[in-house]
Amino acid sequence: MEYPKDIKFKPDFRSLILVWAFAESGIGGFLHALRLPFTGILVGGIAVICITLIGYYKFENKNSILEAMSIVLLTKLAMSPHSPWQAYVAVIFQGYLGHLIFKSNQFFSIKVLIFAIISLLESAFQKVLIAFLVFGKEFMSSIDQAAISIANALGFSSDISIVKTVFGIYILAHLLAGIAIGIWLPKIPSQLNLLIKNMPEPENYEKYSSQIIKRKSKVIFSSLAIFIGILLLLKWILPEVKGIELIWIFFRSILISVMLIFLIGPLIRKFIKNKWTVNKDNEEMFQTTIARIPEFSQKAICWIQYVNKYYVGISKVKYLVLGLLVISGTSENENG
Repeated sequence: MEYPKDIKFKPDFRSLILVWAFAESGIGGFLHALRLPFTGILVGGIAVICITLIGYYKFENKNSILEAMSIVLLTKLAMSPHSPWQAYVAVIFQGYLGHLIFKSNQFFSIKVLIFAIISLLESAFQKVLIAFLVFGKEFMSSIDQAAISIANALGFSSDISIVKTVFGIYILAHLLAGIAIGIWLPKIPSQLNLLIKNMPEPENYEKYSSQIIKRKSKVIFSSLAIFIGILLLLKWILPEVKGIELIWIFFRSILISVMLIFLIGPLIRKFIKNKWTVNKDNEEMFQTTIARIPEFSQKAICWIQYVNKYYVGISKVKYLVLGLLVISGTSENENG
């Protein structure tokens, strides 16, 4: 794959939709190999970046963000139909928020910061609320009691809620990420121009892609095993807790999870299919996005490998995102 060395790079509408759809349709699995914490922040951050750039360039359509959102939702339904329903809610929230905020480019830097912070916080609070809904107050209280019991056994006196502390750190991480993305985003257009002049050749990705498949197949079983292990640990640390209470916590969590997956999820997907359908206005864009994702995914995996090998920390995240934007644009030029 060769990249032009002397052009002024500007992502086009189709390319930004492609990157956004790619982020929402499975990039999370690819990102595990980057060994970065909070990969959900990166996925949400890519969505924020794509929406902001669509709003910034406008593309001669005042509803371009909503149009892009509809294509992303339909692509996500087609390529990742079993995605959690919360992910669809996040896409819709970000899309409409971006549409409202980026009606004009006045005070653009301030708008970007506000948009990034709100979008990332929405994602964080959504997951915290669902955690409380699924596991319930009893489970959270048991976690706190166990933590206090361990602290007392070690000779420490503490009444700090470990659950609130963990959730607070989680929300704070999203807030800081939103601030960082909001500050960085206005610089992206110029940084894309610098990167494309020195874009390296991607490396082979076959070994890495096989690792992704193996990892994804174990997620559900390992999560269930961890949950059961925590309940058994709670019973050992807190013998006064009745076994029937832990059994109730387990089955309650399973029941609510099943309802969210098999009742709420299908209702939201049905709503999306009825609200945003493939029609003559967006069919060509939808089919183009679907057709381009497999090839783009291969190139993206190559780039992820390259970034993972040669960059660390914040630079790894920065060049991952910039590279995806460049690859999507140059792929469009090659296909065009």
